[in-house]
Amino acid sequence: MTVRVNKQPFNIREKLSELERPIGVKGNELMRAETAQDARDLVSAGRKNLIINGDMRIAQRGTTFNPAPTSSGSYTIDRFCTQSSQSNNFTVSQDSSSPPGFINNWKVTMGTATTLDYMRLCATVEGYNFKQASAFGTSSAQYLTLSFWVKSSLTGTFGVGFRNGTTISGTGLSTSYLATYTINAANTWEYKTITIPPNTTATWGSANNIGFLILWDLGDSSTRSSSTTGVWQTSDNYYPPGLTRGTKVASVTGATWQITGVQLEVGRNATEFEHRSYGEELALCQRYYWEVGSYSNNNWAPIALFIAYNATRAFGSIPTPVTMRAHPAVTFSTLNVYSSGSAIDVTNIYRYSQTNRDQEYNGLAFEVNTASGMSGGTVYRLHVKNVSGTSGYIRLNAEL
Repeated sequence: MTVRVNKQPFNIREKLSELERPIGVKGNELMRAETAQDARDLVSAGRKNLIINGDMRIAQRGTTFNPAPTSSGSYTIDRFCTQSSQSNNFTVSQDSSSPPGFINNWKVTMGTATTLDYMRLCATVEGYNFKQASAFGTSSAQYLTLSFWVKSSLTGTFGVGFRNGTTISGTGLSTSYLATYTINAANTWEYKTITIPPNTTATWGSANNIGFLILWDLGDSSTRSSSTTGVWQTSDNYYPPGLTRGTKVASVTGATWQITGVQLEVGRNATEFEHRSYGEELALCQRYYWEVGSYSNNNWAPIALFIAYNATRAFGSIPTPVTMRAHPAVTFSTLNVYSSGSAIDVTNIYRYSQTNRDQEYNGLAFEVNTASGMSGGTVYRLHVKNVSGTSGYIRLNAEL
């Protein structure tokens, strides 16, 4: 018996033309993915950016720092700090001349050129956020990718370092990794990506301590720099984030350097910047720092209720917008307590130590002191006070 099978004719020219249909940049990248993990990295979405305030929108402390603060880690725009051995020779500001898709950037403007021991921009990732995402320090450690937009009046090769440790100042260090990026055109925004290999051996913070540090070299000296790039180092006392013979902002009078769109994510591919809402980004920043300022025109900003114990001591709790990372350090200027038409200046305020539980960090117990004048058992309102047009403040600092 003969069986005949008929198939509808087709135009082979049309079928071949379908192979030329555009599939887009991401489509091409997906087709080149070697593993399922590579494909997932390329289409990743949701909460992927381990950096908080990477678009530099939140600036609770102010928008201009002139001179920029010094010390081992002085925060300017939220979650980004300067490390410098000299502060009076450069300015940090929140700038608005940003690349498409961004409103703000972090900008440093150099004064007179100088040779510093170190000068860098630093970003930190809390251990709770870093260790679980990266699995660093274990056999399951993942690749990381750092991406950012950068602009400078200088061109050349710059250094950026990555380290572990227990403090920004450098204690607890046991490993570091130095990478480079190149700025090709002066005063032009350029997009950079850096892939960081897994680290399976070092100790990385996994609680409310430092998990990971990123340090952009702006003027590190030769003792703080290295020419060894692309490998994890364990032998240098400084675990240098600086690049030997790299371009240094500090060495050129009037030089500028700007950055925004900073993203650190798991995987070997950089994806589009994760834009979070302003309110969410602010709340993430307030875990580490929160302040209240006074109203203008000699008005007062009420904060909380306190109950007087006697003429000089009162006790109360200051609620914070979010749970803070740890018990914060407190600084203040021009506070008073107020009741029944009487205002009494506060001479001191300090936080009581409590058991080390996270949920207690957003209900902080304080004692305020006055020279005299309070009445035991009376309820007082604590105010931030404006004096002759100068705003007072209370600042709670739980930065890493």
